[in-house]
Amino acid sequence: SYRWQNEFLWASNFGVANIPAFGTVDANVAVKVPSIKTMVKIGGSNILNNYYTTSFGSAQIGGLYYVSLMFNEFFN
Repeated sequence: SYRWQNEFLWASNFGVANIPAFGTVDANVAVKVPSIKTMVKIGGSNILNNYYTTSFGSAQIGGLYYVSLMFNEFFN
């Protein structure tokens, strides 16, 4: 999926700044492995690793990637 945020003006007691627009791409793939009653999911948020910020003074955010295994004794 693709997410987009427009540029906006951040104003607080901490400071005032224009936060630039940014877009990110998220994706995941899940595969069932019935022989071991498991589902494997691989994915990520901001998979293109384009750094962006959401507020004045905050750290930049990059990509987050994961692999998960879900075991289910009653796997359908």
